[in-house]
Amino acid sequence: MANSATSTTVKQVFLQQLDNFINELCTIFPKSSDILLFRERYSLIRSANSKIILDYFIKYIYPHKQKILTKDESFFLEGGGQDEIKDGSNLQFRDNIKKLWVGELSDQNKEIIHKYFKVFIVLCDKYILENM
Repeated sequence: MANSATSTTVKQVFLQQLDNFINELCTIFPKSSDILLFRERYSLIRSANSKIILDYFIKYIYPHKQKILTKDESFFLEGGGQDEIKDGSNLQFRDNIKKLWVGELSDQNKEIIHKYFKVFIVLCDKYILENM
Protein backbone atom coordinates (compact mmCIF):
# COMPACT_ATOMS: atom_id res chain seq x y z
CA MET A 1 0.00 0.00 0.00
CA ALA A 2 1.23 3.46 -0.86
CA ASN A 3 2.13 6.34 1.32
CA SER A 4 -1.06 8.23 2.22
CA ALA A 5 0.73 11.56 1.71
CA THR A 6 1.43 10.61 -1.90
CA SER A 7 -2.20 9.56 -2.41
CA THR A 8 -3.35 12.85 -0.94
CA THR A 9 -1.07 14.70 -3.34
CA VAL A 10 -2.49 12.80 -6.34
CA LYS A 11 -5.99 13.58 -5.10
CA GLN A 12 -5.09 17.26 -4.72
CA VAL A 13 -3.62 17.40 -8.23
CA PHE A 14 -6.70 15.64 -9.60
CA LEU A 15 -9.04 18.10 -7.87
CA GLN A 16 -6.97 21.07 -9.03
CA GLN A 17 -7.16 19.83 -12.62
CA LEU A 18 -10.90 19.36 -12.28
CA ASP A 19 -11.21 22.87 -10.80
CA ASN A 20 -9.26 24.22 -13.79
CA PHE A 21 -11.48 22.33 -16.21
CA ILE A 22 -14.71 23.55 -14.66
CA ASN A 23 -13.46 27.13 -14.46
CA GLU A 24 -12.43 26.97 -18.11
CA LEU A 25 -15.91 25.76 -19.06
CA CYS A 26 -17.42 28.62 -17.06
CA THR A 27 -15.15 31.10 -18.86
CA ILE A 28 -16.04 29.73 -22.30
CA PHE A 29 -19.76 29.48 -21.49
CA PRO A 30 -20.44 32.20 -18.90
CA LYS A 31 -24.19 32.18 -19.60
CA SER A 32 -24.67 28.42 -19.36
CA SER A 33 -26.88 27.93 -16.33
CA ASP A 34 -26.18 24.17 -16.41
CA ILE A 35 -22.42 24.70 -16.13
CA LEU A 36 -22.76 27.39 -13.46
CA LEU A 37 -25.12 25.20 -11.43
CA PHE A 38 -22.75 22.26 -11.86
CA ARG A 39 -19.87 24.37 -10.52
CA GLU A 40 -21.91 25.31 -7.44
CA ARG A 41 -22.88 21.70 -6.71
CA TYR A 42 -19.34 20.54 -7.33
CA SER A 43 -17.95 23.19 -4.97
CA LEU A 44 -20.32 22.12 -2.20
CA ILE A 45 -19.35 18.48 -2.54
CA ARG A 46 -15.66 19.32 -2.83
CA SER A 47 -15.73 21.35 0.38
CA ALA A 48 -17.73 18.70 2.27
CA ASN A 49 -15.84 15.59 1.15
CA SER A 50 -13.56 15.86 -1.87
CA LYS A 51 -12.90 12.10 -1.88
CA ILE A 52 -16.46 11.60 -3.17
CA ILE A 53 -15.46 13.33 -6.40
CA LEU A 54 -12.44 11.15 -7.02
CA ASP A 55 -14.43 8.04 -6.07
CA TYR A 56 -17.12 9.08 -8.57
CA PHE A 57 -14.54 9.41 -11.35
CA ILE A 58 -12.99 6.06 -10.54
CA LYS A 59 -16.33 4.30 -10.41
CA TYR A 60 -18.20 5.93 -13.31
CA ILE A 61 -15.72 7.69 -15.61
CA TYR A 62 -12.63 5.50 -15.31
CA PRO A 63 -14.38 2.39 -16.77
CA HIS A 64 -14.54 4.38 -20.02
CA LYS A 65 -10.76 4.73 -20.01
CA GLN A 66 -10.28 3.20 -23.46
CA LYS A 67 -12.87 5.49 -25.07
CA ILE A 68 -11.27 8.51 -23.41
CA LEU A 69 -7.71 7.59 -24.38
CA THR A 70 -8.70 6.91 -28.00
CA LYS A 71 -10.80 10.10 -28.21
CA ASP A 72 -13.97 8.13 -28.89
CA GLU A 73 -16.67 10.81 -28.96
CA SER A 74 -19.33 8.32 -27.91
CA PHE A 75 -18.09 8.77 -24.34
CA PHE A 76 -19.29 12.37 -24.43
CA LEU A 77 -22.31 11.77 -26.65
CA GLU A 78 -23.79 8.98 -24.54
CA GLY A 79 -23.79 11.03 -21.35
CA GLY A 80 -24.93 9.26 -18.24
CA GLY A 81 -22.92 8.11 -15.26
CA GLN A 82 -24.56 10.40 -12.78
CA ASP A 83 -27.64 8.19 -12.46
CA GLU A 84 -25.64 5.92 -10.20
CA ILE A 85 -24.95 8.64 -7.63
CA LYS A 86 -27.28 8.06 -4.71
CA ASP A 87 -26.06 10.95 -2.56
CA GLY A 88 -28.46 13.43 -4.13
CA SER A 89 -25.71 15.62 -5.58
CA ASN A 90 -27.25 15.51 -9.05
CA LEU A 91 -23.99 16.65 -10.65
CA GLN A 92 -24.89 15.40 -14.15
CA PHE A 93 -21.27 15.79 -15.21
CA ARG A 94 -21.37 13.89 -18.49
CA ASP A 95 -24.83 15.15 -19.45
CA ASN A 96 -23.66 18.75 -19.09
CA ILE A 97 -20.69 18.07 -21.34
CA LYS A 98 -22.92 16.18 -23.79
CA LYS A 99 -25.13 19.27 -24.21
CA LEU A 100 -22.10 21.40 -25.00
CA TRP A 101 -20.52 18.72 -27.20
CA VAL A 102 -23.48 18.45 -29.56
CA GLY A 103 -24.27 22.13 -29.66
CA GLU A 104 -21.65 24.67 -28.85
CA LEU A 105 -18.11 23.29 -28.73
CA SER A 106 -15.57 24.07 -31.43
CA ASP A 107 -13.18 21.35 -32.55
CA GLN A 108 -10.43 23.14 -30.62
CA ASN A 109 -12.49 23.08 -27.41
CA LYS A 110 -13.32 19.41 -27.95
CA GLU A 111 -9.60 18.70 -28.21
CA ILE A 112 -9.00 20.56 -24.94
CA ILE A 113 -11.70 18.51 -23.22
CA HIS A 114 -10.14 15.29 -24.56
CA LYS A 115 -6.82 16.37 -23.06
CA TYR A 116 -8.37 17.14 -19.68
CA PHE A 117 -10.06 13.76 -19.57
CA LYS A 118 -6.82 12.04 -20.51
CA VAL A 119 -5.18 13.80 -17.55
CA PHE A 120 -8.05 12.69 -15.29
CA ILE A 121 -7.52 9.08 -16.40
CA VAL A 122 -3.75 9.24 -15.85
CA LEU A 123 -4.29 10.66 -12.36
CA CYS A 124 -6.92 8.01 -11.58
CA ASP A 125 -4.44 5.35 -12.73
CA LYS A 126 -1.83 6.75 -10.39
CA TYR A 127 -4.26 7.04 -7.48
CA ILE A 128 -5.49 3.47 -7.96
CA LEU A 129 -1.94 2.09 -8.17
CA GLU A 130 -0.91 3.94 -5.03
CA ASN A 131 -3.90 2.67 -3.07
CA MET A 132 -3.73 -1.03 -3.91
